[in-house]
Amino acid sequence: MLFNRERAEQVMQRHGLDALVAASPDNVLYATDYECVTHWLNKGFQLYSLFSPGHDPAASLIAPSLELDAIVDGDVWVDDIYLFSPFPRGPAQTDAMDETGRAAKALSERAHHVGRALDGLVAAIEARGLEGGRVGVDESGISPLFWWELQQRLPNMDIVYANAIWWEVRMVKTGEEIQRLMRASAITETAIMAAFRRLEPGMTERQVIDIYHSAVTAQGGRSTFCILGSGSRTAQPHALPSDKVIEAGDLIRYDIGCTYGYYHADNARAVVLGTPTGEQSRIWEAMAQGINDAVDVMRPGADVRDVYNAAMAPGQALGLENFERFHCGHGIGISVYDPPVITLADPEASAFLMPAVDGGLEAGMTFSIEVGYYIQGVMGFLCEDTVVVTDDGVHRLTSNSKSLDFEAFIA
Repeated sequence: MLFNRERAEQVMQRHGLDALVAASPDNVLYATDYECVTHWLNKGFQLYSLFSPGHDPAASLIAPSLELDAIVDGDVWVDDIYLFSPFPRGPAQTDAMDETGRAAKALSERAHHVGRALDGLVAAIEARGLEGGRVGVDESGISPLFWWELQQRLPNMDIVYANAIWWEVRMVKTGEEIQRLMRASAITETAIMAAFRRLEPGMTERQVIDIYHSAVTAQGGRSTFCILGSGSRTAQPHALPSDKVIEAGDLIRYDIGCTYGYYHADNARAVVLGTPTGEQSRIWEAMAQGINDAVDVMRPGADVRDVYNAAMAPGQALGLENFERFHCGHGIGISVYDPPVITLADPEASAFLMPAVDGGLEAGMTFSIEVGYYIQGVMGFLCEDTVVVTDDGVHRLTSNSKSLDFEAFIA
């Protein structure tokens, strides 16, 4: 089960909420274990879940009839189902159906049937007598038109913006979430190693990227990104795929990710296809040392500002010009960028718009810790590890070498 129910109840109590509505693909999946393909493919698609621990049932799922089978074929823990947008099937005798077909038919017979997703959400709220309650609604996945209609249909309900509240709940991961993150991270590292073992001068960046993507798929992962540049293209933080030929002596930098069960990996390294220069070695050692020092600081109660300062200190001591970063890491989970953000600034007032952390890190938080430095049009470096905070420190999910020497790295 992905949903951290105990934490959700604590967060809801702190915000004075009677119920919490999920609307984005990330949050609905997290809240219910329901993998709705349409929800992930169609960004405007409306689908909701409702969690109200003071009521029976405690949770409802408002889902499309089209994907009725996915509810019974998956790991959905919610029993109270509202089905919208009728999707007729051809008739069949029960004994002629497979197991999923029979289960889906039984669910359809006991579910609540409504016209639209919002009708189901309103019905679930009214069934709990929450028309005058305080309800957190995930604004990140509900259209402005439906938000307005919800206010019109339930004028006495106190509606609270709740995407940041969902983020607060998701900061601390369940065991199932951590297992998925571990697998995703292992897949990325194995895949980039497979690509690097085939890398030789004369190959193009795109060829290396294609090998990476194929290796991810072969391991049961889903490729999300492989940012890989060589030579001066390493100076581009988010370099697009290119047919540039990789040459002997080139610096190569990667920043890679994939998902496993919708949970993300995100890690980065740099290597030299030959002998690193003194300048390359000094910069890279400062980046790698910053990661190691930051991880050494991390434990329950640690302040994100102390983690940030530890990550930046080696590069600052080296005297790198314009070595400034808004953040030195971010939470990771069902989103590549989950809270908390490792920063000195207020993340709520930044481009991230994520909740800050009060009281320090907690066991079960997961992070991608990163430090990078880019010299415009010349070269760039990024070192990034993924870790989970434990009761007495951290556990690293990444294990690839931090050697800048290519041969040592693949060894």
